[in-house]
Amino acid sequence: MINRFPTPLPIPFAGSLQMLIAPNPFRQQVVTHFIADLARRGPVQVLDGGNRFDVLRLNRELRGRGRDFYPLLKRIRVARAFTCYQMITLLEQNSGSKSPTLVLNPLTTFEDESVPLPERLRLLETALYWLEKAAKHTPTLLVLQPRPQEDPFLARLGEAAHQVWAFERPTSPKQLSYL
Repeated sequence: MINRFPTPLPIPFAGSLQMLIAPNPFRQQVVTHFIADLARRGPVQVLDGGNRFDVLRLNRELRGRGRDFYPLLKRIRVARAFTCYQMITLLEQNSGSKSPTLVLNPLTTFEDESVPLPERLRLLETALYWLEKAAKHTPTLLVLQPRPQEDPFLARLGEAAHQVWAFERPTSPKQLSYL
């Protein structure tokens, strides 16, 4: 099910795999606020597949919420994957975690053309296995940048997700022309 993007972003709940699709820089801003909110409640796992997670932005966000931000910062565990194989390893290692998990840009790791497409699709199924296993026990949110609708990787993630939050840019009104 695809929903319009909510503000503020609802906390994902255990038992479901949820997905957020939004463009930059809006996605980074929302994710930063969301991680800071989760860190106030307890530990948070951030698995970064696009090597784009901005720790300095998070640091500024936490600092703006109060003087003693170090305890909040210590609650956030960030791990990065640069290949689809590394993403599978991170997801497997994280599958037993009880902390809310955000997986940022996971499909970026599956764009490696040196890995044949059938192998990447097989590995995506393995990733989904670990994501669904983790989502049974802890809130799990996939955060993606917009991709073409016909992208087979995005389509497969969309099928597996219980909830999809898609950011839609407002369309600008067309200017009428007089002939």
